[in-house]
Amino acid sequence: MSDTEHLFQRGKNGTWYVRRAVPASLRKTGEPKLLMKSTGTSDRQEAKRRAHPILAEWEARFRAGAVAPLPRTPSDHDLEAAAVMVGYDGLREHEAGRRLAAASAGGERWQRYQRRTAINLSAAEDRGTIRSLADAAIDDLGIDLAPDSGGYAKLCEYLASARHAALDTSYRAAHGEIAPEPEGGIVTRVRERSAARAKPGETLLELFEKWAAEMLAKNALDGKRGKRADTINQDRKVVQQFVAFVGNERAVDSITPEEIADYRDVLRDLPPKWASHNALKRLNMRDAAVKARELDLPRVAFTTINKHLSTISPLYTWLRKHPRWAGMKNPVDGLHYDDVKGANPRPPFTTPVLNKILQSPLFAGFIADGDEHKAGNQHVDDWRKWIPLVCMFTGARIGEIAQLRVGDVRQEHGVWMIHIAHDDSAGQSTKSGHSRPAAVHSKLEAIGFLAFVERQRKRAGGDNAAQLFPELKPNNRGQIGAEPSRWWRDYLAAIGVKQGRDGIGAHSFRHELADRLRDEARLMDNEVAVCLGHSLKSTTGGYGQLRQGTVTMLKDWIEAVRWEGVDFEGLGNSV
Repeated sequence: MSDTEHLFQRGKNGTWYVRRAVPASLRKTGEPKLLMKSTGTSDRQEAKRRAHPILAEWEARFRAGAVAPLPRTPSDHDLEAAAVMVGYDGLREHEAGRRLAAASAGGERWQRYQRRTAINLSAAEDRGTIRSLADAAIDDLGIDLAPDSGGYAKLCEYLASARHAALDTSYRAAHGEIAPEPEGGIVTRVRERSAARAKPGETLLELFEKWAAEMLAKNALDGKRGKRADTINQDRKVVQQFVAFVGNERAVDSITPEEIADYRDVLRDLPPKWASHNALKRLNMRDAAVKARELDLPRVAFTTINKHLSTISPLYTWLRKHPRWAGMKNPVDGLHYDDVKGANPRPPFTTPVLNKILQSPLFAGFIADGDEHKAGNQHVDDWRKWIPLVCMFTGARIGEIAQLRVGDVRQEHGVWMIHIAHDDSAGQSTKSGHSRPAAVHSKLEAIGFLAFVERQRKRAGGDNAAQLFPELKPNNRGQIGAEPSRWWRDYLAAIGVKQGRDGIGAHSFRHELADRLRDEARLMDNEVAVCLGHSLKSTTGGYGQLRQGTVTMLKDWIEAVRWEGVDFEGLGNSV
């Protein structure tokens, strides 16, 4: 369906609106089935142009599995544009007609018109008139503003400025100035921004989608280049927020470093996930930032802001490779915060902490589901027990183990191994973008992991493609490891192992195994890297097609880790 087919006009000569049905799969009870937004113009051709980025943004949200949110308070740019449209353009057109009629009549009527322009100019900021204009603008343009909101007050302020500019130019025209123009101010700002509008197909969101398609295609080739779908979806949210800040019709080459710095500084005043905060979610970024400072809310981290800038910057780098934008300056250059990464500790579990975990209620017996941290007689035989243990013995990440299929645990060359798969078609992924083996340690086998896998195989009717942990479901980002990751952090806190943001978590198993591979297995760091699934980037590493580290070699290395001082007694009988 074309953009034109999404347009409809209210009234014979009224404003054009764009509409789009919400896909059936995304519809929810009580929520609108049809999205609708004003284009802010009664000109059909202009409406067609303005409809394109609106539809592109909605389509991007649908692809991300989300319905366009409730409209927020318009940005300052939106309010200024509305004020100029209603308070300047409309009034100038009206005054031009009156001036022409008076000039044609001449004599006393022309003199009365001249006096009237002076009177009108002196009353340019009449509050009653301004509020009437504001209400008309809200109604005609579909602006979402409450009468008692800060945005409404701003609209009135901008309307007063625009109306004064219109009446001033009318006064000057009536007193002999030929084709007077407004002297700076709001009208000039809006016109400059209008001149910087993107051509059809060249809005930031449209260009982002083209860049995203290329990144996904590159990732599909070998998994080394480009970006995965989930990463693209997260990038899209950043770009959508940035576009809402600078204007969704801006030409990419019109955005200045000053505006990027402004976006960075406003973002710094906001709390994390500000768009879902009850006090801020219907405000634009600027108003939300002001409100957040009034409420003394936590601030977005410098590292998060740098991530935003690092999402916007590659789009400009990509565009500069196209003749259309060759030589364009990247406005993000030099605006990242320096020296803000700081320490991000990922400490290993020490032997005493491992013993505290393994002797805790989850493994020794707990009182009830939901109270796994309280001692009792109930034992568990699902992901809550096995994912932490498999992470401990393999150094794998929670998400990599949570996604396992029954057939991923199998023998290869006589060695029991876990196939940690990267397979987009099966919804499995690894951070490196490559599949890898992990040898099953004899202690993990003794605890009963292989017996658990066989039980799961029988429950699945011998289906090797069945999930090893069928209770787990992907979140809205397609991440099956989200629930166990969150659950494990909460459990560690409940048993007194974790306190605040101390870096202790499932990744501590990975660091603990690295230390024991160095100490007990006497491996060099390049060998530790192979055990943990870090590909070695070297000239030799690029030769041939076999993966680095055979299963038998990995088995020998993993078995050399003796887990000295760790008490596994009782774990094998807890099923």
